[in-house]
Amino acid sequence: MRVVRSTDRATGLPWGWWLRVNGTKIEDAEGREWRSVREAFWQGELGFPATHILPEQLELLLRVLTAIDAHWVGAEERKHDLFGGDMLFWRFYQCWLSSIGLLEAGPRIDPLSAGLSNEGRSVMLMLQATREPEWVQLPFASVVEHIRDGDRTCADDERERALRTFERSVTRLPHIFAREGVHGRHLVTLTGLDTVGRMPMRKVVWSQSFPDAKVRDDFFAWAAERVHRWEDWGTLAYNKGADALTQHLLGLMAARLAPAQPYESTSASQSSAR
Repeated sequence: MRVVRSTDRATGLPWGWWLRVNGTKIEDAEGREWRSVREAFWQGELGFPATHILPEQLELLLRVLTAIDAHWVGAEERKHDLFGGDMLFWRFYQCWLSSIGLLEAGPRIDPLSAGLSNEGRSVMLMLQATREPEWVQLPFASVVEHIRDGDRTCADDERERALRTFERSVTRLPHIFAREGVHGRHLVTLTGLDTVGRMPMRKVVWSQSFPDAKVRDDFFAWAAERVHRWEDWGTLAYNKGADALTQHLLGLMAARLAPAQPYESTSASQSSAR
């Protein structure tokens, strides 16, 4: 079933801004009642049935939309990071997002690498706003754009200031990558909050040594661009060990270097077939 959306919805606002609270219920434009904005989106907008897996499915949707919005993260990386390398699932999910209008559309736009549409960004904002309280506002493009350059140039001082600004902005995240220097070694560490004991304390769950500060900072900048994935990476290291995270990160870097697949529109393919 194709979702039909109103064309007069304002952009730049979270999805559902037009919904109305009536007592303990939320009403949509058709007069239907829902228990929450998320339920109105899942059942009323998408047409899915009520289910106990709603939270996990909307969490996956949020993470996918956030990764797509972070346009510097390549499609191959998203496939390996969010879908465990499952190509069929990833391709279907991207095509589904395109079919319901959450991705940019067009005859020559590949749905596997398309950006978010205005509707997609609106849905992402709603999912962020209605997430559980542990959601922490992340320092996305406004900070990260300054540390994207892979090569250190004469702007070293400017980049260092940007890195330090970024480091100060992520101190409240549950899992934090950090640059460190220990006994002449140049490290990047990942700490997580250990809540097993009486007193919750941060615990180093992963670390990597680098030959010099430049290489370390380049890796840290790469990780900073993917700050929206730190929570999952920290959970992976905490539950499965540091080696599991190392293998995962190496897989992402390999995916980053994978050549992009050319995309031909359906009409173009049909023309060439004739």
